[in-house]
Amino acid sequence: MQTPFTRRLLPGLAAAGGLLGARAAQAQPAAASTWDQIMSTKRLRVGAALTEPWYYKDTTNNAAPGGVKIGDVTWRGIGPRLGDAIAKAMNVQLEMVEVTWGTAVAALQANQIDTMFILDPTPERALAIDFVFAPILWYPVAALAKNNFAPTTWAEISDPAVNCGVVLGSSTDQTLTRLSPRANIQRYQQTGEMLAAWQSNRIQAAFLTAPGSDLAIARLRSGKTLIPRPVVAVPAGAGVRKEADSRWANYLSTVVAYYYNSGLTQTFYDEFMTFRGLEPGRATAIQREAW
Repeated sequence: MQTPFTRRLLPGLAAAGGLLGARAAQAQPAAASTWDQIMSTKRLRVGAALTEPWYYKDTTNNAAPGGVKIGDVTWRGIGPRLGDAIAKAMNVQLEMVEVTWGTAVAALQANQIDTMFILDPTPERALAIDFVFAPILWYPVAALAKNNFAPTTWAEISDPAVNCGVVLGSSTDQTLTRLSPRANIQRYQQTGEMLAAWQSNRIQAAFLTAPGSDLAIARLRSGKTLIPRPVVAVPAGAGVRKEADSRWANYLSTVVAYYYNSGLTQTFYDEFMTFRGLEPGRATAIQREAW
C-alpha cells in the first residue's frame, strides 16, 4: 500500500534507479574485438565445413604434402592450409571448428569462430556478417567432359545434339539453361546419378564447378575439365563478424590477397588435388587471371 510519503518518494527512487542503471550499463566493458581476442588468446578459430577440396579430415594421417596437423587430426584442403599460413604469420595457434555451410553465419555471429573461408558472399549473408574485400579464389562453372568433346563455348553447347547433365535446381542447372537453352539437358537428383550417366556415355558433359570436375576426374580416372567461354565464375569469400573494429577484416583481406596473387592459394589447391589422385599439373586454375 502506498502512503502519501511513499508516493512522494517513489518517483525519486525510480529516477535514481534509472540513473544508477544507466551508469552500470556504461561501466560494462565492451566486448573485445576479434583482433584483440586473437592476440590475447593466441588462437585463430577457423570454421570448417567438411567438403572437398575445401576442408578434409585425413583419418589416415598421411605424410603427403599439404597436411596440417592439429592435435591428433591431420587436416587438408584450402581452408586449413590458409588458416595455418595466417596463424603462423600472426604467431598464434590454429584451431579448426567444425560447422556446416548452414550454421557458419550463426557461428560467426555467436563468436564461436573468427572467420570462415570459401563462404560465398551473398546478399542474404551480407545482412548478417561482413566479407573481406579480396576473394579467396574463383571457381568457374565447368563440365566434366569426354576427351573428344569439341564445343568450347556456351553457344556451341546450345545444340540439341549435345547431351548435357546437371543436378536439378543447382546453380549450374540455371547457368546451362540460360546460356545453352537448346542443348539436350538431362536433370538428375544427385551428383552421383549424373556421374553414372556420364560414365555410361548417356551424356557427353556433366556440369559442375571446376573443383567438382577435378575431383571426379581423380576418382574416375578419365575425362577432362572444360570451362566454357565466356567464363562464368563465382568468387569464394571469407566471412567475418560485423564489428566496429576493422583491424581483423583489414588484415585478413590483405593476407588473402597476398596469398592469391603470389600463387600460394593455387599451390594449396594443387596439393590437395594431387593428394586425391589427380596427376600433377592437371588441376584447374583457381585464379581468374589464368583462364
